[in-house]
Amino acid sequence: MEVINSTAISDKEKQDAVDKMVTLTDIAQRESDAEMLLEAKGFTDVVVSITEDAADVVLNMGDVTDAKRAQIEDIVKRKTKVSAEHIVITPITTKKE
Repeated sequence: MEVINSTAISDKEKQDAVDKMVTLTDIAQRESDAEMLLEAKGFTDVVVSITEDAADVVLNMGDVTDAKRAQIEDIVKRKTKVSAEHIVITPITTKKE
């Protein structure tokens, strides 16, 4: 925001900063949308990270079944616009004491 509000830089530099901010905001929104929908479908401790044309999904999913994996891929594809072959799903299991 400092760059965008600066009077010491050119309009082109300001536009580049605005474009980058819009891109980052879009990525953050897609990550958030995917996380919320996955949690709504019963997955817990969900984190979605989008980089370039890939998405990493970390979640507490217990048993990794083909049906669960397909459901996760479907949600992430729709919400992030990342193709299935570029989605990496990493299951974690939280230990209960």
